[in-house]
Amino acid sequence: MSRRTAPEDRVSFPHKVVYGIGGFVNNLLAQGIGNMMIVLNLALGMDFRAVGLLGSLPRAFDAITDPLVGFASDKTKSRWGRRRPFLFVGAIAAGVVFALLWRMPAPTQFRLKLVDYGADGVYSGEETGEPAGLLESVGSMLKGVVTVDVTDDVEDEVTILPPTLVTGAWVGVDVPLTDFDRLATREHLAQILISGDLSEVYVDNVYLYRSDDTARAEPTGRDVEGPTAPGAAAPGPTVPAKDVISFLGDSYENVPVQFWSTAWDRAEVADGRAGGGTVKHYTDMRFAAIDFGETPVDARRMTHVHMDIWTPEPTGEGWGQRSYFWYFLIGSLVFFLAYTVFATPWVALGYELTPDYNERTRLMGVQNFVANIAFIVGPWFLVIMTNPEWFRNQMAGARFLALAICVTTIALGVLPAILLRERVPTGAGDSDGGSFGESVMEFLRGLRQTIRTGPFLVLCIATFLIFNSFIMISNFQFWVFAYYVAGGNVAEGAGLAGLVGTLGIFVTLLVIVIVTWLGTRIGKKNAFFVATGISMFGYALKWFCYTPEHPMLALLPAPFLAFGLGGLFTLMGSMIADVVDLDELSTGERREGMFGSIFWWVVKVGQSAAILAGGFLLHSTGLDPALGANQPDGTIFRLRFYDAFVPLIASAVAIFAIRLYPITETRALRVREELERRRGVGAG
Repeated sequence: MSRRTAPEDRVSFPHKVVYGIGGFVNNLLAQGIGNMMIVLNLALGMDFRAVGLLGSLPRAFDAITDPLVGFASDKTKSRWGRRRPFLFVGAIAAGVVFALLWRMPAPTQFRLKLVDYGADGVYSGEETGEPAGLLESVGSMLKGVVTVDVTDDVEDEVTILPPTLVTGAWVGVDVPLTDFDRLATREHLAQILISGDLSEVYVDNVYLYRSDDTARAEPTGRDVEGPTAPGAAAPGPTVPAKDVISFLGDSYENVPVQFWSTAWDRAEVADGRAGGGTVKHYTDMRFAAIDFGETPVDARRMTHVHMDIWTPEPTGEGWGQRSYFWYFLIGSLVFFLAYTVFATPWVALGYELTPDYNERTRLMGVQNFVANIAFIVGPWFLVIMTNPEWFRNQMAGARFLALAICVTTIALGVLPAILLRERVPTGAGDSDGGSFGESVMEFLRGLRQTIRTGPFLVLCIATFLIFNSFIMISNFQFWVFAYYVAGGNVAEGAGLAGLVGTLGIFVTLLVIVIVTWLGTRIGKKNAFFVATGISMFGYALKWFCYTPEHPMLALLPAPFLAFGLGGLFTLMGSMIADVVDLDELSTGERREGMFGSIFWWVVKVGQSAAILAGGFLLHSTGLDPALGANQPDGTIFRLRFYDAFVPLIASAVAIFAIRLYPITETRALRVREELERRRGVGAG
């Protein structure tokens, strides 16, 4: 039976929550910088390789600054403590820099989306144009939660940027249908959606056509008189009528269009005149749907979509790609430095809030629970930024979201600095104020001592194995769902992956409570064995439950899998705090900052290596997305095997490693008693 925690060693529940709020801010910033970078591709048109560098270079810098900031906070002496000044300044600086990071001007966008309803002629399983009642809507929502419907809808969008777009001139936009990568079928084309930054647009000559030249055509057009409306008609098309399906224009016979702007879009449309011809004039446009109604178009023979547009509004090209790159790179380096100034001392603060063996587990349990809430909101960032009803372009969405994250970071991030009390033993943080060279040597000696601490290395090895094996195969589950469980239906596979992921997030919150309770009843080491063993059972279940015969069985492993990371990060912080005490007994120094920074350095570097290794492992399966369900022999087997058994084997090795971890509750108590005898104080 574990020893009762003394009243003076307890951390009140509100203070546990406040410490957890620091973890929420930490994860919120990580989710923000990770999930929002896709906007660099979508809104700024940056090359994927450049964005990859922008993702990796600042993280390499972050790995260097972590131990430096940890060492600095260990050695700081101030009237406010060792950690709290860093937390206060870091939260404000990280929030402000994050908001400034997304202030780059985006080029003007004009977006075209093509939608094919599929053979069933309906959108997402519901008849178009018929509003559903309340009971029907609720029933459809519940049905979507417990089933995975096979929908044959497909759609994709392309973005037109300057210099194609100009002000006060007709521009002919020609886009190869092959540019719509996700438009797997064009047999039942039902809608053309237009959206973007331009609120007033004149449109003419809307048609699909066939051409042997599948490259995107250069924009055509000519300057016209008048700043507010076109004074001349758009240039006449030259494509033979037999190769055209026309919807608007005087050059061809037009097929019926039911709506040029539907009741559910965000635009006003009226007939206009240009050079004697009829055009469509859109105003107050956020997005508009050109809907073909109950007569979808078979566009299988067509190769391009064409549209002439004229706008009186200014169009801008934004910055050059090099300017975007350097602005974001320098800004990211500053952001990660500010982020580290907050995050590293916050981690260290948790190790010293209580000296009690079990209270540390309860503290880390509450912290992990609160911090994981960020992973519920993070996946919605892309949805928010790309919602055309709210923002005209993705960069506008990113600026709004970054400002919201900035305000949240500052408002919540300063709370641990203001409300929590540090428990610093006498002499902790003392420094003789030596020269720069002496400080460097002291840092290197501390770093060497940290990485040579046996129990700490065991914890790092176990974390590396469990966390990074999960990261390595994190993308495999989607491919298994799409090309095995769903038989090549990518949309259905994505829906199933989203459902399983959402279930896992919510179950993780419950797992944290369970593992916290176990850690205080059977010991942290035994709780690790139980939690990791349950997750191994979940990985094994994947082999049997990810099956095309019963797709919803894929939900069954999720609660068991949640014990892996949920248990890991609940227990590791508490166990490292015990290691810090053991290290002080050996060295006479308190080095929470150094231990915390090295631990998370291992996590970050391991994550980068795992992502790289995962890419090579995925390549080794022979997967070819273009083949759909018809993958080469052995590909599906290898995907399923790696997805289930790579993390299972890594978890088994981690259990073996933790067997070597020597700190039990009894030993931790003896260490604490000896430290307090040396210090002559009752708290540490």
